[in-house]
Amino acid sequence: MKNILLIATGGTIASRETAHGLRPALSGEDVRAAIGAVDAAIEVIDLLALDSTNIAPSHWQMIARKAADCRTDYDGFIITHGTDTMAYTAAALYYMLENIDRPVVLTGSQRPLGRDGSDAEKNLRLAYKAACSSLHGVCLAFGGRLIHGNAVKKLYSLADDAFRSIGRAEIDLAAPPAAQDAPFRLHDALDERVAVIRLYPGMKPITIDAHIASGYRGIILEGYGCGSVPGDDAEESFLPSLDRAKTRACTVVLTTQCIYDGADLSHYEVGIRAAELGALSGGTRPIEALYPRLMQLLAETPEGETVKSLEKNSGEQR
Repeated sequence: MKNILLIATGGTIASRETAHGLRPALSGEDVRAAIGAVDAAIEVIDLLALDSTNIAPSHWQMIARKAADCRTDYDGFIITHGTDTMAYTAAALYYMLENIDRPVVLTGSQRPLGRDGSDAEKNLRLAYKAACSSLHGVCLAFGGRLIHGNAVKKLYSLADDAFRSIGRAEIDLAAPPAAQDAPFRLHDALDERVAVIRLYPGMKPITIDAHIASGYRGIILEGYGCGSVPGDDAEESFLPSLDRAKTRACTVVLTTQCIYDGADLSHYEVGIRAAELGALSGGTRPIEALYPRLMQLLAETPEGETVKSLEKNSGEQR
């Protein structure tokens, strides 16, 4: 019989109506009862009781440390979480729980557990199935989909099928899991001096300089198309600011505002020039994965140095 740990953190799935709208109120035991497991033992930890808009990097650390501490005691983990920041948490755990050798499955719902027409029970059943499988690593179970933790993006604010996988195929439980022989490692240090900036026509490059001057060690710039930023032919080029970022040991990651296909700095002159000045390409990772990834890498990079690569320590599976 499998031994599963349910880590409850709040979210819509655990919410009840109040005078000011939905608020987390149900316990992990309430959620466990809804799974109706008969072929596995499910233990419960009520770690948090938060609307996921209130989730912060410190909470990622709490969840990651709890999973790491309990790793050898359980065959799998289910983490219930609000949908608004679930993609960020999934990616953070994906990178923080490097090479975890069992399933860590996040799930939640768009409507509270027990409400008529709620999607909670079917998402819990899918998460339970994944947690009892031979899968290893962090993933999301939602709307009938299983998505790798570093590829999750919420595309719909209300629809049951809210999430999509960006840059990676969805997980097929019927397929044999990839071989994994690398040792588990917890990366629980995060450097929160990371800013995410969305480029728009007419934005001034001084925006980048202001963040550098404020002490940010990392900037993720959501550019256009393949990750482009205004170059020498623009009214105000961003290239001098990127050069100053490099001089001040501020890591700049260029990604795209497009949902699909990702960033490629080798396609246009502006991208090539930016890369020559030290900018990294976000590739096909969504912003929800780039943000915690850069925080984790910066925490492991000495002050005064920049991150040289976003790749996973032991070869990220894409």
